[in-house]
Amino acid sequence: MRSLQVKFSTLLVSLIVLACVSFALVATEHERGALESEVEKRGAALATALAGAAKEPLLAIREGAFDDELTLDRLIEEAGAGHGVVGARLIGLDGVRLAALRAGETAPPSVLTADEAEFTTRTVREGGQLLVAAPVLYSGVRIGEAQVELDLHALVQPVVARATRQLSFIAVSLVLFGIVAGVIFVALLVGPLRRLQRGVEHLRDGDFSVRVPPTSRDEVGELTRAFNEMGDSLQQKQRVQNAFGRYVNDYVLNQLLEGPEDEALAGIEREVSVLFCDIRGFTHLSEGMNARDVVALLHEIFQLASDRILENGGTIDKFIGDSIMAYFGAPVQQSDHASRAVNAAVDILAALEERNRAIGPGAGPENHRVEVGIGIHTGNVVVGNIGSDRRTDYTAVGDAVNVAHRLEKLAHPGKILVSEAVQRSVRTERQLRFEGERQLSGREEPVHVYAVELARPEDESPRPPAA
Repeated sequence: MRSLQVKFSTLLVSLIVLACVSFALVATEHERGALESEVEKRGAALATALAGAAKEPLLAIREGAFDDELTLDRLIEEAGAGHGVVGARLIGLDGVRLAALRAGETAPPSVLTADEAEFTTRTVREGGQLLVAAPVLYSGVRIGEAQVELDLHALVQPVVARATRQLSFIAVSLVLFGIVAGVIFVALLVGPLRRLQRGVEHLRDGDFSVRVPPTSRDEVGELTRAFNEMGDSLQQKQRVQNAFGRYVNDYVLNQLLEGPEDEALAGIEREVSVLFCDIRGFTHLSEGMNARDVVALLHEIFQLASDRILENGGTIDKFIGDSIMAYFGAPVQQSDHASRAVNAAVDILAALEERNRAIGPGAGPENHRVEVGIGIHTGNVVVGNIGSDRRTDYTAVGDAVNVAHRLEKLAHPGKILVSEAVQRSVRTERQLRFEGERQLSGREEPVHVYAVELARPEDESPRPPAA
């Protein structure tokens, strides 16, 4: 164990030293390159400004109108007054220097050649000097050349030296800190156990994707592999919980978590009771409302209906415009799914009635009276993940879904219409009224339709809560 600690401490210190030195070198070179780039931009700006200010005097000298050399000398002095500028000159089109910051200088008289672009600056670097030349243009015609010479060493080196000192101090501090931290770290705990501890902390914080690679075949390695298997199991349960947590109640969710993921999500044929709930007259209701109020009203009604569905053990399939589709009896089997669906529908109407009685005056969405129509049908459907490789939904499909939707379309505001299959399951619990036969779209056989008789609030006996 001590040998491992010594090796790890040596490796850690070496890596810290190497990282700090590499960081200092890279940062210094980056700083030097950035400064030189800024100096080039500054030189180009000075040369361009000098060329722009000198075009009128150069044109006058070229045409022989008057001698304006004093003006050129003043422009040269202004250009050379900047920090780090060691040379500035104006050259005529014939290559003759008309003005220069230093008399008797030996710099080449011209930098811009005739065969290159006439309207761009050119930069020439010789040793520690940077020469920037810009054409003097008048009405798009080149009449001369402006040159500015900068001392790169004087401009860049002091800043680089200061940055190097700062980086060296930081690097030394980091090395010392890394040595102390590494010695303390290795003295307290060896590497594999430390990684395993961090993995446990991630699991505790809810990150079930964390895995710790085994580094040995001893007891620590076996413990690491057991930890990874535990993470796989927790991650599978988290997938199921994420998929169903917003659509089913806690009881159904716990039942799903007890079984394997594939069984919970695969397509299965199941007898369920499908419920459709639609807001009546919502198009007319929302005509005088802005988008924010429409969303707020939908959210309020959907929240009210969703709570009642989940309280009765239902699964919310989807929200379709101003409608809700839910089903009872899947993914967890429920022998009383029809009764649960009817109870949920009655609870929704009762909650809406209470909400409508409590509304007050005003134009807000909370002050709009809302009524719904509900249709319920019991039949066989296929429930599971349905979609493509890129997008799937856990949903129910089948003729029972279509029948429930058609019944909801027939229901008047505040009414619950159910099929004969539902009536057979709940007739001992609920009073129903036969509404007659209805020919539903897409079906050859007529459907017997029943309406659920709603008791008045003061007459309705309490019903035990759903499991």
